[in-house]
Amino acid sequence: MSGVVASGPSTPSTVPRVRLRGANVRQAYDLALTGALGALFGLYLYVELVQAESVYMRDALAGLLIGGSLGVFLNGYGPLRDGAWLKLARSVTWGAPAAALGGALGLVAGEVVIGLLRGGLLGRSLSWAVLGLGIGLGQGLADRSRDRLLFGLVGGGLGGFLGGFLFEWLRVALGDRLDVSASQAVGIVILGAGLGLCLALVEQALRRAWVQVQSGRQEGRIYLLAHPRCRLGLDERAEIGIFGDASVARRHAEITATPNGYVLHHLAAQNSTRVNGTPVAGPRPLQDGDRIELGHTLLLFRHR
Repeated sequence: MSGVVASGPSTPSTVPRVRLRGANVRQAYDLALTGALGALFGLYLYVELVQAESVYMRDALAGLLIGGSLGVFLNGYGPLRDGAWLKLARSVTWGAPAAALGGALGLVAGEVVIGLLRGGLLGRSLSWAVLGLGIGLGQGLADRSRDRLLFGLVGGGLGGFLGGFLFEWLRVALGDRLDVSASQAVGIVILGAGLGLCLALVEQALRRAWVQVQSGRQEGRIYLLAHPRCRLGLDERAEIGIFGDASVARRHAEITATPNGYVLHHLAAQNSTRVNGTPVAGPRPLQDGDRIELGHTLLLFRHR
């Protein structure tokens, strides 16, 4: 991965944009793959466990299992990558039930939509968009963030619409050459991948402030500053968990959002925090492109 961090104060012109683009592509790819696997696992649970005769009951249970599975996979992706097991448990505990309930309501509502529109490309796309809205709701509730809630709803709706459009187009193009099981699997994979991809792209397009890990075990990891106060450190309850660096304290620093911008506060009693090579003694206003050093870990602050 290219991009060398220059010494001295950083300006927008010195921000390693190639490295950021690479991280964005990886995040989009990882969430698309994670969504596809989560949806496929949910379909497996539905096939193995559900034998209801009522159409609406089947839809509700299918949405419950597929939405819940997507909630587990999509909300667990970041903490699992970090090796943050406590954060993984908390994210899944909040996100899976919300996505499951949203999936159940969304799939039942989607059936009503596709019935009113009598199927077709638009009907399928809008019905899956309703399902995606329900599942995307779980993304915001898991993080308990207004920004995440917005990104989840927009990304879920767009992902569902895209998945429904591609599935219906593919179904018509292939005619009856796919059996029912294969058709279900293809449709669910498209839905999950579309949801994951659009959730990542919407966050990248709409985010206002974030930090990216430039060195260390989590190199490339992007943390959204989606809360008024974001803690940095080894503590798994921290919004920005920095792991694999023994020189980082559990409560090392925090970034707070103010009416005038973002401010960094040093918290650790012994370990230092530096911005562009200068130790932080008091509140330090942050500018786009600032380099934040915690122990041996380097972070890049970005703000639009």
